[in-house]
Amino acid sequence: LRDHPDWLDELRKLILTEELINLPKKFDEFVKQYQNFIENEFKPLKQTVQKQGEDIAVLKEDVAVLKEDVAVLKQDVGVLKSDVGDLKGDSFERKVRERAPSYFGKIIRKCKLISHIELANILDDALDTGIIGDDERDDALLCDIVVTGALRSDKERKVLIVAEVSVVVDKQDVERAASRTKVIEKCMGLPGIPVVIGKEHTEGALKRADELQVIVI
Repeated sequence: LRDHPDWLDELRKLILTEELINLPKKFDEFVKQYQNFIENEFKPLKQTVQKQGEDIAVLKEDVAVLKEDVAVLKQDVGVLKSDVGDLKGDSFERKVRERAPSYFGKIIRKCKLISHIELANILDDALDTGIIGDDERDDALLCDIVVTGALRSDKERKVLIVAEVSVVVDKQDVERAASRTKVIEKCMGLPGIPVVIGKEHTEGALKRADELQVIVI
């Protein structure tokens, strides 16, 4: 057989059955068919998976954009709430200023509103004479309302009222009213009554008002 390799085919035909001889050929055909099957069956699946991957990528981008939009929206809502709060506060303060006699009528009579320009002049005069300092002047000028009048309990006694106005009165409003009253009464030479006015108030505000003897309306 080494000397005559061409005899091998004839030897195979004598020793092996036809099925065994054709087995390698059939195996090659089977492999090709299997490869075709895999390609035909899984190619659409690969395409589907690829498409889903692309869709997920787009979805991630959309979610990222949505998160950014929500973040901006939250900021806008926060600003809007702040603006609405300021607007409500300004509107309420203006209402109290315009109707000062009705708000302070149980404390004083012949209520007279002191304008901020008039108050600024009074504070500046007191600053020039050394009665108050710069910080006291600047803080007192931020008070919401100052009125003067005669006490209802003592018509001969003239007093001033320094009021802080807020939709919801808190402890800080009470403390500001108390400290600013002390400054303004020194400048005007009149005994002062600190007052806070609001539609609502916190428990802390009531407790602090009792401690500092501030009237809550």
